[in-house]
Amino acid sequence: MMKKIDTSYVSPLDKFLAELDKNTKKSVSQKKEIEKYARIARLRDHATQEEVAERALWEEM
Repeated sequence: MMKKIDTSYVSPLDKFLAELDKNTKKSVSQKKEIEKYARIARLRDHATQEEVAERALWEEM
């Protein structure tokens, strides 16, 4: 029989890295990357009517 996996387990190394990430300042390149992916998520999650109309155009073909 398979042993049940504890999905809420966080390793000591993961805890250390999370704490390190929380306590250190982000570099310029890290800030740019965070902003870039925030923009991508925003555009993905909040499509404009123009983008919806363009998508509908391609679906007709």
